[in-house]
Amino acid sequence: MLGTMPDSSEKVVFRSVMGWVWLALAGGVSLFLIGDMAVRGGAWDAFLVAPWLLAVCWLVWVFQVVPRIVADGRGVRLHNLLRIVDLPWSAVAGVRLRYSAEFDLRAGGKITAWGGHSRRMHLQLKRASSDPAEDEVAQLERLHAEAEADDRPVERSWNVGAIAAGALIVCWIAFALTVTGGPVLPG
Repeated sequence: MLGTMPDSSEKVVFRSVMGWVWLALAGGVSLFLIGDMAVRGGAWDAFLVAPWLLAVCWLVWVFQVVPRIVADGRGVRLHNLLRIVDLPWSAVAGVRLRYSAEFDLRAGGKITAWGGHSRRMHLQLKRASSDPAEDEVAQLERLHAEAEADDRPVERSWNVGAIAAGALIVCWIAFALTVTGGPVLPG
């Protein structure tokens, strides 16, 4: 089990703002469709349809909202889909930007962060003088350069909340399929 990120005077969080927009859009459409099903077909039909729409919202949550980078003077925590990785700066050899931030480990290997901004691949897409992904990596490199010595190991764990929510939705879908006699194919 992972410990909490240590308190620091400077904690930075990099995440996609658009993830929240996509989640609000998916949630709003799902609520409308479930409400429509409840009015037109009944509460039981809405109950049987709801897990399919919740599965879409769960996927948006896991792929768009959960991924983030939380860094401070002692280390960085990467929230990648269903995995969480705590990296003390002493275990990191370097930070670089490819499509997204990558952390090269002193013990060998690398870990790619799903959170934060992605590099803008075309110059035409650059609206500002600097790329936000480059600014984020520069800030991570500064934190890495100023880091104090720490002998904590790299810790990996599962995102238990997201996995439990996904498992609950899968069980609900299985129940709905059992009650309705399986998927109905057109034709």
